[in-house]
Amino acid sequence: MDSLKYATKLIGILVLLQFYSVTAQNTNYPNIDAIYTQTQLEDLVKKYERKRDTLGLAYTYWAYAKNQEKVSGMNTSPLTNFRKSMECFRAIKDSSNFYDVRGAIGSYFMDRPFIKQYAQEYIQSAVDYFRTKKKYSNEIGHLINLANINIHNENYVLAQQMLQRVEFLNTKIHDEAFRGRLHSSYSDLYARQKQYEKAMAHAKISLDIGKRLKIDWLEALSLYFTAKCLEGLNRYDEMMVYLEESLKVTENNVNLIQLRESVYDNLHYYYYRKKNYTQAYAYAIRTKQTLETIYFSKIESDVRSFNEYRLLENQKIIISKIALEKKLAEIELDKLRSRQQLYIVTIILTLLFLLLFTYIFINRRRLSRLKAIQIDKNLHIETLNALINGQESERVRVAQELHDGLGTMLSRMKILAGRGLPQEKITQMIDEACSEVRNISGNLQPNTLSNFGLIRAVQDLVFKQNSTEPIIIFQYFGEPFEIENKKSLMVYRIIQELLANSLKHAQATEILIQVIFSEDNNITLTVEDDGVGFDENQVKTDSNGWTNIRSRVNYLSGTINLYTDKGTSVTISIPFSGE
Repeated sequence: MDSLKYATKLIGILVLLQFYSVTAQNTNYPNIDAIYTQTQLEDLVKKYERKRDTLGLAYTYWAYAKNQEKVSGMNTSPLTNFRKSMECFRAIKDSSNFYDVRGAIGSYFMDRPFIKQYAQEYIQSAVDYFRTKKKYSNEIGHLINLANINIHNENYVLAQQMLQRVEFLNTKIHDEAFRGRLHSSYSDLYARQKQYEKAMAHAKISLDIGKRLKIDWLEALSLYFTAKCLEGLNRYDEMMVYLEESLKVTENNVNLIQLRESVYDNLHYYYYRKKNYTQAYAYAIRTKQTLETIYFSKIESDVRSFNEYRLLENQKIIISKIALEKKLAEIELDKLRSRQQLYIVTIILTLLFLLLFTYIFINRRRLSRLKAIQIDKNLHIETLNALINGQESERVRVAQELHDGLGTMLSRMKILAGRGLPQEKITQMIDEACSEVRNISGNLQPNTLSNFGLIRAVQDLVFKQNSTEPIIIFQYFGEPFEIENKKSLMVYRIIQELLANSLKHAQATEILIQVIFSEDNNITLTVEDDGVGFDENQVKTDSNGWTNIRSRVNYLSGTINLYTDKGTSVTISIPFSGE
């Protein structure tokens, strides 16, 4: 039953032969349902172009397109003239005719996958417009086409709802042609759902109407749908009868070429199943030739090139919006100019007040800025003094270590060497002195920090304490990120100073060091102990160690939170997001 889609695409196109029986209100304009020669139509185009009569051009292009549909078949495309007509109606803001033509264009794209979205967009806009205006006849024609699109897309519930609305609206206007199209669409809907008996019942109604009203495409399509239902019921001989009747109609009407191709294709498969390969081959050749005729026809070429027109149409819509915005801006500008004289004195006074206010504001802001600069300088000086004090403290510590450690070792070596100490003992003492030098050097500038980073350096710092009491636990969380060497050393010194404070003063049994790297490039340091705590106020003012810690944290734009009661907890947050 998949071949139904090749036939139902005719619905949208062929209904244009009798759809839109709208007569121009002005009798001087061409009747869109009348037959004209090409010369007459071209003369009318020239006439209305010369007069710059956009409405006349709109009706002429519309009549031109409908004549091309009726007379020329697939060899001449009405799409170009439909588009010109639509543009003219858009220009003069004739919405009713604009949406009629727009829906007609959409009918040509109903079964072409690469452009189907335009069909739905065009036809839906026409349905919405005519539903709002309560123009039932116009709405019905487009709504049937929209239902057919949903049938093709297998949106059967939505399609049935649309067809039910068509059935309801047609009770108001009682149009037999619409009734025939309605039953044809119902036949397609039920056939795709494999409800063949229902589908054939609707096809019979549409066939009777097509014959009575002499609508060739409706008659041919109803015969075809009936044949496809019989195929679904495996009644192949009966199917053959209806296919041949449908073929007779399609071969007598050039506009039914697409349906004719589907009939040829089905006849080919019928004879193939019957093993009549001669006839099957003959119809296969006809199918191929018909497909080539369709593909290389002018109308198919126009449909394939529609994307370019669509792009231009969107550009025109944008230009129209810009023009409207420009016009509104000009109107607003005129209003402002008309009020200008009324406000001129107020504006001058306001400007004077603003100048005075600005002068005062600038002076105050300048004074505030100078004060802020002075505060920053004082803070900077304090920070530098603290860093200098820290450096001096570090020098004193290094001097003490050199005097007490290395100096004592060297003096002892000198005395023992004079007493004739064995070479092995002297070598051992020299090794101890070298080890002491490395320890002092490591405290000045840890090699591990520059070579392996902050985490490894802190791990070494903890390891070197080499004590069982207190227990020192080091943890880090998050993904370590790269920090400038100078700042990394400052972070290391902060941890070193906090650890030293806990070891010297806390009398703790356990010390916890945590370093947390966050995703926004911040570092949070935490050093906690379970010691005796201390007087927070005294430490913040008198301790050189705490002065060094605060100066480094201030330099790094960090913050310190200190809690001490039973034990001590120090948390320092340092941002590195600007690195």
